[in-house]
Amino acid sequence: MIFSFEDSLKGLKKELKSAGMDVSFVKEWQKSYDKVKKQSAVLKAQYTQAKADLEMVYQSLKQMEQKLIAGDLDLSVEVKGLKQYKNSFNQEFLIGREDKEFHLTFATILSLGEKKISVQKDVLILQSEIENLLAVTKEALEKEWPEFRAMAYFYIERTDRDILDMPHVEKVTYVQNIYEDEFIKPMTQILQRAFGDERAKNIMEVELWIC
Repeated sequence: MIFSFEDSLKGLKKELKSAGMDVSFVKEWQKSYDKVKKQSAVLKAQYTQAKADLEMVYQSLKQMEQKLIAGDLDLSVEVKGLKQYKNSFNQEFLIGREDKEFHLTFATILSLGEKKISVQKDVLILQSEIENLLAVTKEALEKEWPEFRAMAYFYIERTDRDILDMPHVEKVTYVQNIYEDEFIKPMTQILQRAFGDERAKNIMEVELWIC
């Protein structure tokens, strides 16, 4: 018997009740389940678009760098491109709103690029800032993210401020662990007590979650 999301776990709750289990937890768990399922799709779309935008920023920066090396100081097209994507990639596990290193350097590059610089000193400063931002951007594009379901669960009762001061790898681990410990494990344990390990695993991985 396969329990679909659309059935709102009705069949599963009936089986658990027949097995002598308290289904009140399942009812509460389903509320989180509904939120996680909906929000994970939203987050996936947001992060996919944000990464695509950040890749465009990276390409604009590369073009600026190549122009400056060639002595071409007309950066109007590239500056316009950067402005177009300004703040469109602000996602905590990509480029966070509080990522001062990125945002301050980005602002400096826009400011210098708009000046139509001609002084060699300014050219060298701009080249240095572009080089720095390229490195930061490349690192961001290579970052791993938590599962979108884990992110969705995390943001039900938490915000970016709960992980703001953590290194990126710790953020990912922290969010993933909260999801596993608070959402997956409690439900899995109930299913294991009612149906055994194999059935519990099948329900979590196939009947409930892949939908």
